Amino acid sequence: TVGELAKVLRDTDARIAARQLAFHSADSKQPHMFTKITLDADQHPYFRRVWFGRHRLDEHSPLLTPAARQKVKLNGGYWPARMNNYKSIKNSLRFHHILVSISGTANANAAAVYAQKVYDLVDVNVGYRFVPMNYKSDDGSLKTDPYLLNAVYQQRGGGAEPFQ
Repeated sequence: TVGELAKVLRDTDARIAARQLAFHSADSKQPHMFTKITLDADQHPYFRRVWFGRHRLDEHSPLLTPAARQKVKLNGGYWPARMNNYKSIKNSLRFHHILVSISGTANANAAAVYAQKVYDLVDVNVGYRFVPMNYKSDDGSLKTDPYLLNAVYQQRGGGAEPFQ
């Protein structure tokens, strides 16, 4: 579960963690064909508690439809303003699954730890950010609230897709 993922990662020495992101292409005729996707800042040597992995939706992104990639390319590599709404973004995405796999070494006993999570297209919420999960406790130590793992709030600027 996602809660187990948080527990594993909470005690991981992530300075030596390896991370892979893969997706199952909607164009694939093979049921288990995975391809790596690139992330901005895909290496972070001083990873502490929070790590943001961002994939840029541009003319090279395998997560976009061919038509969306072409529109971005024709717009000089930038996302077209007319497509800057949740419906257009959702309609421009094309994949079956995204697999996030993280591995590292536990601080407590130096054991190898890993976790992975598969996201489907229905898991994508356009226009939202994750709620911060870390907080300082009364004794000053840093804690993580695993109940906030999938909690989100609307990003600045509005235009988020409505939850149903």
